[in-house]
Parts: sequence; C-alpha cells; structure tokens
Amino acid sequence: MDEEMRPYNPLDRVELGKSVERALLARPLVSLDGFLARNPKHQPELRYPKFPGAGLYALYYRGTLACYAKIALPVPPDRQIPIYVGRARPKGARQGALGLSSTSDGPVLFQRLREHARSILAAHEPNVSGDTRSLSILDFTCRYLVADEIWVPLGEALLIGRYRPVWNVVVDGFGNHHQGSGRDKQAQSLWDTLHPGRSFAKRLPPSASTAREIEARVVRHLAETESPDLDRTPSIDDEVMRALNQERD
Repeated sequence: MDEEMRPYNPLDRVELGKSVERALLARPLVSLDGFLARNPKHQPELRYPKFPGAGLYALYYRGTLACYAKIALPVPPDRQIPIYVGRARPKGARQGALGLSSTSDGPVLFQRLREHARSILAAHEPNVSGDTRSLSILDFTCRYLVADEIWVPLGEALLIGRYRPVWNVVVDGFGNHHQGSGRDKQAQSLWDTLHPGRSFAKRLPPSASTAREIEARVVRHLAETESPDLDRTPSIDDEVMRALNQERD
C-alpha cells in the first residue's frame, strides 16, 4: 500500500487493546454476589459500594455443574478461562454521542454486574426437560476494570476472540435485558433454556433447541478450549463478531 494511503495510526490499536486486556486480567477476583443487596427487605445496603464509570468485565465459574467442569475454578491464574466477557458503556456511546469523554460519571459498570448477578440468582429452576441445571450466585466470581470508553469495544473484542467464552459464543442470551412488548414473540434464548428462571423469559415461546442439546454443545465447545497465549493476537472472526453483536449495552 502506498504510504500516503495508509490509515493514520499514531499507536498500534491492537497493542493498546492488549494493554487494556492485561489490565483487566491483573485485577483481583471478587465474588459476584457482592453486587447484590445483603437482604433487599431488611438490609438494602450493598455489599460493595457503587462506583462510577464504564468498563470491561469477565465472569468465572467455580461450581460443580458437569458441563462447565473444564473451566471451573480453582485453577492456576494462567489457566483461568472466563465463562462470559462483557462491557458496560452508557447508551449514548453506541452512537458516539459522548465524544471523547474519558468515562461515564454514572455507575454503568457496577449496574451491569449487578444485573448479571440478578440473572444468575434467578436461574434456580428445573428446565422443561425436568433436569436441574440450577446456578448458584455463590459459584461466580468476576474481574472488572473501569476504563476509558474509547477502549471498551476493542478490549471486549480481544477478550472474546482470545477466550471464546461459552456464554458468549455458544449459549447466547445471558446479556439480554427485559424484552419490550414488540419482541414478546421472540423465542427464549439458549441461556434461558439451559438455565431457566428469569421472569421476562418465562413469557417467551420456547427455544427450538432443548436444554440437553445446548448442554451437549457446551461440552463439545469446552473440550476444544485451551488456555490461550496472551502474547498472540487473537482472531476476530465471524464467531466473535456474532458474539459482539449479541452483546447489548
């Protein structure tokens, strides 16, 4: 390519994205249940204080469900593989409405993690096949990083490309919000089929896939999952792009 035609790029954005990724992975693991109130009726205060800002996060599983045994903690830090990776940005960020604002003043990352904690807390019911694949909020930990909004999408793409988290690329729907009235005919997500309990999903038609079929996909995917080389740039292929398009701020 002619030098004059090369895109202006004062810094390599992939390497900058890697630095964000490494900053997240260096963060300590904390229990996800800390984003919930101690007791909504009697002790409404939160275990963790709210904090402002947008950012990235990774959720990890440490429970006993057989389908997730390959990635269940505890394992050495260099072999830890998240079950889900996500981002939290203000709504306006999707249209670029926030310009070069460094990060949000609102607690968008905190609220996103609390929303995920509530989803897992709700997933305690047997699925339609009668099998119990209940989740316990005590079986989940997370890492999170408050980051400038400009780096959030790139950091998320690299993390998903590197780890192929099973709730991102196989069992879609964990990050879904309450469906609006115009989408009530949409089928339940794969996540809500495998781990039922969220109230808004109960009103939706069943998925074309059964919980047993979804579980088999999980096992096949994780059987091919290995700890990645952090020095290599991950591939951002169609599978990663589909996962990114499903993620909603």
